[in-house]
Amino acid sequence: MTPLLDLRVGPDLSAFLDRLERDLAAQTGGGSDFLSRLSRYVFDGAGKRLRPALVFLAAGFGDADARETMETALAVEMIHISTLVHDDLVDEALLRRAKPTVGVRFGEGAAVLLGDHVYARAFQRLAALGRPALLSAFADATADMCEGEIGQYEKRHTFDLSEGEYLEFLRKKTASLMSAAAWAGGFLAGLPPGKLETLRTFGDRIGVAFQIVDDVLDVAGDESVVGKTLRTDLRNGKMTLPLIRFARTLSETDRSAFRDSLRTQDEGLNGWIARLLDSGVVADCRAAAADLAREAQESLETLPDIPCRGLLLAVAHRLSGRNG
Repeated sequence: MTPLLDLRVGPDLSAFLDRLERDLAAQTGGGSDFLSRLSRYVFDGAGKRLRPALVFLAAGFGDADARETMETALAVEMIHISTLVHDDLVDEALLRRAKPTVGVRFGEGAAVLLGDHVYARAFQRLAALGRPALLSAFADATADMCEGEIGQYEKRHTFDLSEGEYLEFLRKKTASLMSAAAWAGGFLAGLPPGKLETLRTFGDRIGVAFQIVDDVLDVAGDESVVGKTLRTDLRNGKMTLPLIRFARTLSETDRSAFRDSLRTQDEGLNGWIARLLDSGVVADCRAAAADLAREAQESLETLPDIPCRGLLLAVAHRLSGRNG
């Protein structure tokens, strides 16, 4: 288990995630030996498992069925894994979870097909539960994720991208699945609509905070710590919060030069990144993520003060300060 979710004050969560790891490891895909190899490669237990944890902790606010909770958590993590496989292709990333991406290890065609297969398997699990509301929630989240990624892809090299547009991309491509995961746990627990919206809001805020920190790490992180290829946003022309805020600190002349360097990926780009790292923008962006994490914590005030709420508060706190 990763430090982010290594919350030993909650032994039930630890046991749940251990069981989740065993069940994921058993997902060999069926069919050919090649598909089994591909499946084992992406279900090897290296992830944070944040989204399944949200399902479990939100389910703790009521009397959720243990099997339904696990099946939903597995489906959520499989949806997430499938998006990572596809995202790495789009970003031309070489590393994911400290090992070669699926596209690098097995080929781009295999990565596309594996991502599709894992998506389908996830929705098979959800459909088997016979809960149309769950199926609808995750179908909506998946559509939002795709729209967010497509929107950000369309706006590559858009130097004057606004923070509002950027945050909307994050809400769709990252926060939508976390929001759905938290909502799903509460739904399985039988919570009323108002409480479900509270959990949805919590997932939205920590999702945006999580992605802001990811975008900070893409510029300022250590690849050996983060475990994936960094500076993919820079290479692919994505204007993230650190770049947007850094550009605002520059004179018109420097803004133009910085924009040209990003577009051409010239030798001067490293100098611009060094200036960004010295500018205070990284701390500023981390503070924005911390503010969102606090909003997430505050949103839980209407929920009962029981252990699962304490763990959700701890998850929100740790998200904005992570380095990997």
